[in-house]
Amino acid sequence: MSLSLHDKTFSLEKVGIFSHLTPDQRAQIERIGIIRHFSEGEIIFYEGDESHYFHLLIEGEVSIFKVTAVTETMLIHRFHAPSLIAEVATLKQIPYPASCEATQPSIVLKISRDPFLKLLQNDPSLSIALIASLTQKISALEHSLQRHTAPNALAKVARLVREDSNAFQRLKGMEIARLLGITPETLSRMIKKLKSEGIITLSKTEGVNLLLPDKLDTYCRS
Repeated sequence: MSLSLHDKTFSLEKVGIFSHLTPDQRAQIERIGIIRHFSEGEIIFYEGDESHYFHLLIEGEVSIFKVTAVTETMLIHRFHAPSLIAEVATLKQIPYPASCEATQPSIVLKISRDPFLKLLQNDPSLSIALIASLTQKISALEHSLQRHTAPNALAKVARLVREDSNAFQRLKGMEIARLLGITPETLSRMIKKLKSEGIITLSKTEGVNLLLPDKLDTYCRS
């Protein structure tokens, strides 16, 4: 069984975490999964929802965010396909700690939690692949936390340049500002400062080019 996506055939074989499985094992996962199509801006799950499914993003992009006590939205991270989303909550069988929104038309395979956990018990290699996915998520969340706890706006921008310079090609300025928890105007000023000091160059076609990494690290620590 394969999944038809936009007039092309999609197979779990194309997803790294499942690529080593036999056709029968992949068919088992597809049988316990549900394909969902999400429009841009549509919520995939809300903070506090019960985590009955693993969510495998197979096409598109999503953002993970929290709403603070003052109803401000804090963007935690963005994930691109293919990627598992919020698997920690599903494994621990706790409510989702944050909300998930499609930032572009996306396709998600929702895999029923309990049958999938039984598959994990029977396939140690699948468990190892899941652990690898979790490790990547922990690293991404650590970087996000470091950016949000940076002492000032310049440090936030400098840390993003160091950790994910491709973000300046993937995302719009407003989206980057939201990711960092600063205003677009502040983002523009910080970028202008880094460019004027010869630390980076930035263009829409080539993205960020880091020229003075040592000086950037000084701002990352400030």
